[in-house]
Amino acid sequence: MSAFSEFIPDVVRVAQGSWFLWLPIFALLLFFEAWHTYVRNCFKLDLEWVFLEVKIPREIRRGPKAMEQLLSSFHSFIGGPDKVVDYYWKGEVILWYSFEIASFGGDIHFYIRTPKKHRNYVEANIYAQYPDIELEEVEDYTLRMPSTYDGLKQINYELWGSELKLAKDDAYPIRLYEEFETPSEYSTLDPIASLIEVLNTIKPGEELWLQIIASPAGNSWQEKGAKFVKKMQQDTRLLVESGDTSRLMVDRTPGQELALKAIERNIAKPGFKTVIRYVHLSPNELYDKNLAWYGVLGAFNQYSSRAHNFFRHDPIVRTAALWFYYPFFFPTWRQLYRRRKIYRYFKNRKIEESGFITQLVTNDTLSTSLFVLNTEELATIYHFPSNFVLTAPSIQRVESRKVGPPASLPAYGTSDELPEGFKKK
Repeated sequence: MSAFSEFIPDVVRVAQGSWFLWLPIFALLLFFEAWHTYVRNCFKLDLEWVFLEVKIPREIRRGPKAMEQLLSSFHSFIGGPDKVVDYYWKGEVILWYSFEIASFGGDIHFYIRTPKKHRNYVEANIYAQYPDIELEEVEDYTLRMPSTYDGLKQINYELWGSELKLAKDDAYPIRLYEEFETPSEYSTLDPIASLIEVLNTIKPGEELWLQIIASPAGNSWQEKGAKFVKKMQQDTRLLVESGDTSRLMVDRTPGQELALKAIERNIAKPGFKTVIRYVHLSPNELYDKNLAWYGVLGAFNQYSSRAHNFFRHDPIVRTAALWFYYPFFFPTWRQLYRRRKIYRYFKNRKIEESGFITQLVTNDTLSTSLFVLNTEELATIYHFPSNFVLTAPSIQRVESRKVGPPASLPAYGTSDELPEGFKKK
């Protein structure tokens, strides 16, 4: 009999004899987790949201840089729980935005979903960066379809969906919009053009929805990135001894040097916890998974930099569950489960994380597709198309040029919604 097998009965006897110590602690932790989940859900259910459609003018000469400035202002405003009591008693969470693009048979629309109490601030900042666009409050376009995947099947529609994730640690940046720019306006490319082309190719009756959910990240990801840089620097230093003297030398390849500079630049800007999710809805007779599977991923491949980072499908979320995909068993059931889940997550704009005990009870795992993008990376993959996008007829455009935002537009809502330190005049 091994020492390990002899050790197990001793542990059981100790646990049985000390149940009055560990059982109350475990029960208290379970109650605390259940309470925290309850108040968080109550807080989120009470939230009111506004769905804004962005109507783009015939000419828009502001590129991704304007969107980066917009995201920086969003990051500093959205706030979160200031005190421990707000987090654990009131259930407050850091709010989030959803930046979305939807194609209805090739007819492309841009949307922003924002908390209602932040609407005036959001509109004011969008008009400041894009004075010629129009914002219109509309109904959530997902309400046009059944509320569940089973309802979707009843109207003879099929779904393919997935989430994208970064292939490497999020300290590594993706290819940024500046790398698409050239001194000549005739050779400059708009990074979003490839995605617009894919959305423009779907047939009447089909729909393709894409959402980028972003919630301001704290400083922990930047601190992690700084440690990552420090470790890389230490790993490339060599102690060289020559006679009675010794000195440090740096043995670093050009690729490593480039990666270090890119990571340092990446973590210097504010970040957003991000989930990129999309679904393709199609009548059964038109259903073709290749468009969503390869088309959307191909559009995101232009942001790839093998020396830095790139996007790929999350195999745990993707609605491709065949017998030769891990975990190999019950492929039909797993595919049905994934389709129901991603359709529900898309309509609910799910991004928030669950506690450990909540995961055990509800089987609601942490998102494996959650990562951090800084404001520059986020602006690269989502911004309003410029004049360089050739598929202008496929996008809903504003026919007349606006002179500017209304002078009376408040930056905030009521006085109760002002950030701390601000007073209503």
